Amino acid sequence: MAKIIRKIIPVILTFTIILLCNARQPDKEGYTSRPDDVLRNLLPEMPEGLTEPSQRAAYLVLHYWDKYDFNDTAFLMTNDLLERSFVDFLDIASLVPGDTLDKSVSLLMKKAEEERTVFLFLSKLSEQYLYNPESPVYDEEKLIPFLRQEIKSPLLSDTEKIRPGFLLENVMKNRTGYTANDFTYTLKDEKTGTLHAICADYVLLYFNDPTCEDCHMLTRRLIVSPIINGFIKRGKLKILTVYTNDDMDAWEKYASSVLNSWIYSRDAGQKINAEGIYNIKRFPTIYLLDKDKKVLLKDTVFEKLEDYFSKQQ
Repeated sequence: MAKIIRKIIPVILTFTIILLCNARQPDKEGYTSRPDDVLRNLLPEMPEGLTEPSQRAAYLVLHYWDKYDFNDTAFLMTNDLLERSFVDFLDIASLVPGDTLDKSVSLLMKKAEEERTVFLFLSKLSEQYLYNPESPVYDEEKLIPFLRQEIKSPLLSDTEKIRPGFLLENVMKNRTGYTANDFTYTLKDEKTGTLHAICADYVLLYFNDPTCEDCHMLTRRLIVSPIINGFIKRGKLKILTVYTNDDMDAWEKYASSVLNSWIYSRDAGQKINAEGIYNIKRFPTIYLLDKDKKVLLKDTVFEKLEDYFSKQQ
């Protein structure tokens, strides 16, 4: 995946959309030596009347696959052409609203039903790039329309639909813009509290493991961040750390590594994992919630967290 992904910032991508107004038909004779040229040639021709970048992005994502022949699998699989095209499609999709994305994914997956191999490959790619937290384009919201198309596709058997059904159930939990699931946490003195009872403009829900090096690094970054600590000192932000496993010795020893202002807790009943209250795929996992416990940032990273607070000052 690392060799394929080419992360494009919106400014560059918008410029690319403006430049690629008159794409040529694909030249299959030279695709083995010029894959980038083939990708450009496969882009749809842009209507002259579309001048706004947002209009161009919407048109491009809705017509991105028009020139692709999904029955020509040999052509599509050469030089990772289909995977490269899919990554570029995801880049463009980041510029359009959700309803446009949903429609574009529906068009793509219905077209892919022409060839089972292509449909299965695109389904695999969508999970690989959008469900894997290590992916540069990790985004569960964008995965939802792919999973819905898989579940309702006549191409897949009931058995084949078990995996996308399972994934859809997980990604629908604690979505951005929705209220986070409540749970009970336990402190070192065995007192308990609930997530929803925490009073603050913002709550940083931080699932961690005391044996996790990435957690140690994130803890240090949170402790030294002037922006984060500014919100804490003004009483606007509370950090709730939650340990979901059962190594009590490790959890108790790590307590001295966090600030006293943090709520240092554990899931004593082991319900978060057992009942699937949160889909924790890695440690650390962090959510930013507003005062009503609606999810602002889901399974995010420190840079996005700090960027969010820098814009709230």
